[in-house]
Amino acid sequence: MFNNFIKPALRPVWRKIYQGYEATRTSYYTFEVPIDKLLRGGENGIRAARYAELTDNFMRPSTPITEGPHVKLLRLYEEIGDKVFEDKVFTATDYYKNALECLTLTGSYFYDHPEKIIQLARRFINQYKGKDLSLPSQPGQSNSGQPIWVRPIKFSSYYEVIDGNHRIARTIMGGEKTIKAIIYEKEPVFTPLQELLLDCLWINKQKWLYQPIEAPELKDQWTLVRQSIDRLEMMKNFLTKIDYNISKKSYLDIGSSYGWFVKNFTEMGFNAFGIDRDPFSIKIGMNVYQLKPQQITNSDIILGLNHMIDQNKIFDVVSCLSVLHHFVLNKSSTTAEDFIKKIDKLTKDILFIDTGEEHEEAFEGSLKGWNPQYIQEWILKNTSFKKVIALGVDQDKKPPFNQYYNRTLFACTR
Repeated sequence: MFNNFIKPALRPVWRKIYQGYEATRTSYYTFEVPIDKLLRGGENGIRAARYAELTDNFMRPSTPITEGPHVKLLRLYEEIGDKVFEDKVFTATDYYKNALECLTLTGSYFYDHPEKIIQLARRFINQYKGKDLSLPSQPGQSNSGQPIWVRPIKFSSYYEVIDGNHRIARTIMGGEKTIKAIIYEKEPVFTPLQELLLDCLWINKQKWLYQPIEAPELKDQWTLVRQSIDRLEMMKNFLTKIDYNISKKSYLDIGSSYGWFVKNFTEMGFNAFGIDRDPFSIKIGMNVYQLKPQQITNSDIILGLNHMIDQNKIFDVVSCLSVLHHFVLNKSSTTAEDFIKKIDKLTKDILFIDTGEEHEEAFEGSLKGWNPQYIQEWILKNTSFKKVIALGVDQDKKPPFNQYYNRTLFACTR
């Protein structure tokens, strides 16, 4: 057929070009990929991000393949043997749930009936044991000897799996560290988490994380702006030092961003809430930290605080982290004095607060005079707090943010 479309005189030339292309294509696309660089993909040809949307499983494309349902089934089999096929045991496995979910959404998971999922699982485990390797594949299932198909994830060294979950799981259980794979598309794709992070209002499409997020595809090229754990530890140590009774206490984080502090205060035992104007940041917290919608108010801070004051709300502990200087810099019609007075009204026991300071090069003198001593005196002057205690400084003054931070965190008490 090749010869039918090429003039005789050009056939040798085009044949060499074609053969060279084939050789290049094969060697370029087939390669050994580290198994620990593989993340869960979609099902039945549906790409990971779309499948995550359909199943309302936002973090699925950010999940290592080693934590997927196929590997879990084999690990469970290693623990309990054939008991894994008992009805109550098998239907409780992630493997069964994943297959049933896919079957419900798409109409098939190699088979077209839920009762046949166990047949697929038996075949899978038999192949893991070295049996049934010569049997023909089921419709939609690749042969055992075929390469894995993957798709690169943007801004990372990771890949989402397109095809080959069963084969990868067997390889993982065999102790292999790499697997032969084919790149389906050269153009990398985003995970849902990456897309949402880039949509956050303040970062202007930069690969920045304002608060800690644990996700594989963020490890390589994404920069954590605020460590956050340093300030949290200062707060926790202070609460312990004064023997503060957390039971049934409420907490509000003003300018909560993703809601990392809300999550951690919830885990400490507080009835914790946050307020932030960025809907994308809030959505991140709900998906990554599993925050509940009622925990975070999406609002302009001043409007939100005014509404809380009008409703006579009060919180036992409040934090306002790196927000105050925006009012000092006249970035709002509300003055810094009015802002801190609103916070004073909302706080029953303790306010944790930090703000931009004069030593930060990025402010170029616009915060002249705002040093720790002045901030202490300013808070005492403009609020009803009796003590303003310096707890320490953050550790965020690092490239590429070495013109910012090392701000003092204060605890304000009655």
